[in-house]
Amino acid sequence: MVRERPVVIAVCGCPGAGKTTIAAATAGRLGIPFLTRDEIKVGLGLSSASVAHDGRVRLDRDFHVAGGPVSRRAEGVMTDAVRLLAASGVSFVVESSVLSHELLGVLLTCGTRVLAVHVVAREAVIGRRLAARAAEGGAVDQQLLALFQRGEMKRSIFEPPAGVDAVVEIDTSDDGTPAVETIVAAVVALLGPSTTGGDPAPSEPATKRRPELPGIRRPGQSVESLRRG
Repeated sequence: MVRERPVVIAVCGCPGAGKTTIAAATAGRLGIPFLTRDEIKVGLGLSSASVAHDGRVRLDRDFHVAGGPVSRRAEGVMTDAVRLLAASGVSFVVESSVLSHELLGVLLTCGTRVLAVHVVAREAVIGRRLAARAAEGGAVDQQLLALFQRGEMKRSIFEPPAGVDAVVEIDTSDDGTPAVETIVAAVVALLGPSTTGGDPAPSEPATKRRPELPGIRRPGQSVESLRRG
């Protein structure tokens, strides 16, 4: 039986907030696998694609529907991949706009320690990013921009659910280099003291562990209280 307790960094947030950038930087910093629903969706789309007369790859119509059949299939595939990695004792980063109860249930069933990373940005910044994507002609990006402009993508929709071990909020409004040190520190805190005498985290010195770290909250603690702190 696998006795490891994987640490899973689940990155969520509104489209345009910068989830993929933060998730990829975190996975690279820790040297662990990175699962993202969007890439799985593209993989599904390519598997059923055809080539048009002009030589361009043509994806099925369903691919271009935000939240449509291909997106739902991608969610299912990602959940299966999450189950396999977690049950095998592998720590990893997973990114999806919403950390669904189904996905969280799989993680908890496998005995993982879940760090939810909620990526946020100011509304004006998200609107600008979505508009830039939509201007490139992507049908899904245009749909997401329309939803955002109608006020149907409130920040609260993408809040991590109860049941995770810790939550970190990362604000990307400044468009700077992804700041993942707070996430790494939270991972170190979840690992806890070493019981084998080895290095508690391959990417972070043990001296950086602290009982309470700025930007880290437990489920039920408001983000506003952290900001005031």
